[in-house]
Amino acid sequence: MKSGSSNGSYDVAVIGGGPAGTTLATFVQRAGFRCVALEGAGFPRYHIGESLIPHTFGPLERLGLIPKLRGSHFPKKYSVRFVSATGEESTPFYFSETITADRAQTWQVERSEFDQLCLDNARKNGVEVRQPARVEAVRFSAGRAVGVRVRDEMGETYDLDARVTVDASGRVGMIGSQLGLRVPVNGLDKASIWSYYRGGKRLEGIDAGETTVFMIPRRGWFWYIPLPDDVVSVGIVADPDYLFAETPEFEPVFLREVERCAPLAARLSRASRAAPVRGIRRLAYRHKQVAGDGWVMIGDAGAFLDPIYSSGLFLALASAELAAACVTEALRAGDCSAPRLGAFAEPLMRGVEVVRRLIHAFYDERFSFRQFVERYPEQKPALIDCLVGDVVGKDMGPFLRALETMTPPPPLM
Repeated sequence: MKSGSSNGSYDVAVIGGGPAGTTLATFVQRAGFRCVALEGAGFPRYHIGESLIPHTFGPLERLGLIPKLRGSHFPKKYSVRFVSATGEESTPFYFSETITADRAQTWQVERSEFDQLCLDNARKNGVEVRQPARVEAVRFSAGRAVGVRVRDEMGETYDLDARVTVDASGRVGMIGSQLGLRVPVNGLDKASIWSYYRGGKRLEGIDAGETTVFMIPRRGWFWYIPLPDDVVSVGIVADPDYLFAETPEFEPVFLREVERCAPLAARLSRASRAAPVRGIRRLAYRHKQVAGDGWVMIGDAGAFLDPIYSSGLFLALASAELAAACVTEALRAGDCSAPRLGAFAEPLMRGVEVVRRLIHAFYDERFSFRQFVERYPEQKPALIDCLVGDVVGKDMGPFLRALETMTPPPPLM
């Protein structure tokens, strides 16, 4: 094992240099504590999940990143539109219906650039970044996380000590895997396959950057997300049994489904594929706990539900900011126990549950957004709140009770 200057002792060691990890590290570093972010991959690196919903504006503003985004070439996003399997288009859900001024608009981001912005911002705020530095294990003593074991680019391993270890490793879920905490999400069993096209048709005016959702039979759907340089992200989400009934290979399944979805195929009629086809066979998971003595999980390391409402990046940033406040208070108090570090989980999970309920409704063949809004017009603002991410710390009880009249609640998570 390597020794010397590469070893060290920190207040917080963050596993992962993506948006969740760098957000938490930035806020905790600003509070006066020493943070290190450990990222195994070189940047820029590829990542799926390009769509920001409007409620990311708050965390991004507090991070100081809004000026960078305003000056970027990322397409501006003002709305979400749903297209039925027969090609009937809904009226777009414009975020300005419930949000005013700048916050009613967001961006479709190229993740390699966006993640680099977040990492550079963490460095600017004093966070030490080690990259590439692959965390091989979280170190425990008497049931408490005490740091990490790291492998550097030369293949040497060394230990870092930390008062708090933060798992922001994404779907890898370092701590969840190590402690056997990962479990399925009841009622959500979906797969996803995606690629990128150059030259796909875009709408005009403020609709040019919208996220378009194309429905397919059996309550599957495609996303269509405009990105910079005339590229669009196109992906399908559906039941694995349906997608892989004929072949387990991602590419033939994806191309088959694009051809079957006539409204989507029309948008891509003059486009050419610009990237390989990628996929995930099981999307949803959660962990039985997201905090313990000396450790917390945030972002996708904690849970992932479904991409239908583009909530992934929002939940990454929101969980990171909420957890950062708990980590800061725990460090100041000298008490990095599970109850203190995990105090963010309950309010966050109440918001996540609202999103989960709406995801369940979306996949219920008896449910229709149009019929819901017709029956409960007073709940349309709450529905848009869900689409923009304004669900944490809000009373969504009336909305959920209205939803129950049109689709039964899903099994307990």
